[in-house]
Amino acid sequence: MNDDEETTKSGSDHYFTAQPHAKSQPEQFTISVQEVELTLTSDRGVFSHGRLNDGTLRLLKKMELPETGDFLDLGCGYGVIGLVAAKLRPEARVTMVDINERATKLAAHNAQANGIRNVEVLTGDAPQVLGERRFDVVLCNPPIRVGKPKLYELIADAAERLHPGGVLWMVIHTRQGAKSHLRELARLFSKCDTVSRKWGYRVFRCEKQPQEVD
Repeated sequence: MNDDEETTKSGSDHYFTAQPHAKSQPEQFTISVQEVELTLTSDRGVFSHGRLNDGTLRLLKKMELPETGDFLDLGCGYGVIGLVAAKLRPEARVTMVDINERATKLAAHNAQANGIRNVEVLTGDAPQVLGERRFDVVLCNPPIRVGKPKLYELIADAAERLHPGGVLWMVIHTRQGAKSHLRELARLFSKCDTVSRKWGYRVFRCEKQPQEVD
């Protein structure tokens, strides 16, 4: 199952719905990646219920993070990417944001359940709720089904929020237009590389132009 097929069993709800209508059915599972082990609770109406999404796993395996700084998990779901990043880099500050209220409640629960304190979880449309915040790293397995206009709005906002020299890590399924999305990423960033092609997913590393020194 790829990202595009991961809607809720209700048939009309999507994981990018602010208030999912799918009946709650929490499920707990454990993941181990990059020497980080987490016990996570997911639910219906939230992306990748009951399992670690393959694209997310590819991103987690390939991402390279500075020892400290401000990180953003954009479209965090129940928190997998942001929590792994926070666990790997305990000196970093990790912000996690999602429009799905059920997802952010789970993300906050999962942070507490795994003893992770260097995170903050926000609920709402990212460009609005993040205010003037700026970041050194943005991590994202994007909600492709919101459509290109909204997706590109989120990516452009993320690019604006990065400090000079900051990096966006993003994973997109090849069948969901990864090549065309790469062209948009290349327009917004000074450097954009495909660092992985595996399992039908492409992981992109995109760097914002470093600040020029006079």
